[in-house]
Amino acid sequence: MESENRGSEILAVTWSLTGLAAVAVIGRVAWKLWRKKKLWWDDHVCSLAWFVLKTSTFIISIAFSKGLGKHVQAIPSENLPTIGLIGNFIGTLSILASVWSKTSLAITLLRLLSGRWTKDLLWLGVATIHVFLIINILFMWIRCSPAAKTWDVYMEGTCWDNQVYPQYAMFAAVYSATIDFILALLPIALFWQLQMLNWKEKLGIMLAHVVAFISGAGAVKKATVISGLTSTDFTYDTAPLIYYATAESALTIIAACTLSISTLSRVTQPQTSSSRNKSLENQSQTSESIPLGAASVNGVDGHSAPSSSNHSGIRIVETERREEERERHRPWYKLQPDTSTWPGVLM
Repeated sequence: MESENRGSEILAVTWSLTGLAAVAVIGRVAWKLWRKKKLWWDDHVCSLAWFVLKTSTFIISIAFSKGLGKHVQAIPSENLPTIGLIGNFIGTLSILASVWSKTSLAITLLRLLSGRWTKDLLWLGVATIHVFLIINILFMWIRCSPAAKTWDVYMEGTCWDNQVYPQYAMFAAVYSATIDFILALLPIALFWQLQMLNWKEKLGIMLAHVVAFISGAGAVKKATVISGLTSTDFTYDTAPLIYYATAESALTIIAACTLSISTLSRVTQPQTSSSRNKSLENQSQTSESIPLGAASVNGVDGHSAPSSSNHSGIRIVETERREEERERHRPWYKLQPDTSTWPGVLM
């Protein structure tokens, strides 16, 4: 017999998924800091997506205390408007978490992939997912007049046809799933040059692909349960919608973090100024050890080439130091993406 209270299931699923996403985000940030890599836009957007997801899960816990997960008949009538209002906030935050988690993954792919068509496709996906899902949020709040009737069914007022908002929400969910599948397929392009990848990188990229694909499957499943929004027993029937919405955002965050970590795995400890200076000194010493006859090929005076190398080495060291000082004090939002170790794979 089906359980009469889904509240505990809702909390278990949402907090478990949010916790897994938290582990992924913490691992991503910690890995970058340990590698002495600066955080970039994709890292900040991913962290924002997780924060919004966590806030949504926290609000779900509040709704649970009011009766979310139970049948409407088992909930005091005075709690229903509160649950309805909280449900609007949960829906809003869930949509934003979905949008920003996809945006984070797309930005990471923009840093890794080259080729005009792939970048245009990613930017188009980011732009349209923002437009369609933000419209979804607006419809959620304005489909009734006064707006308070969207969460208080007992209030006097008028609303759109009962199928208008759910049908648009279903369209937005299907489009969101389409973007998920596109983001899941693009990492495969990184395998076009297999000689560039070691087995750890291949494993990480493939894992990101699989998780993103599962996220897309969750988005498709979410579209099939949106009908629960129009149910008269909405406090009970919307439980699957909450499951799949949380899973979609959490899995996309995990996929984005996995891809970011795996693509950084080929970057070793950054070269410091002292190591660069030492390398330049070694080069200078090597140039000085060249026989005069060989050095004179590049100059009339046999001693001119080593002298020029010494002056050139000093100038390079000074330039490196100045660049390092400017880089240290440059704001994070002005940093250029570090793609030096990842040549484009799509031309």
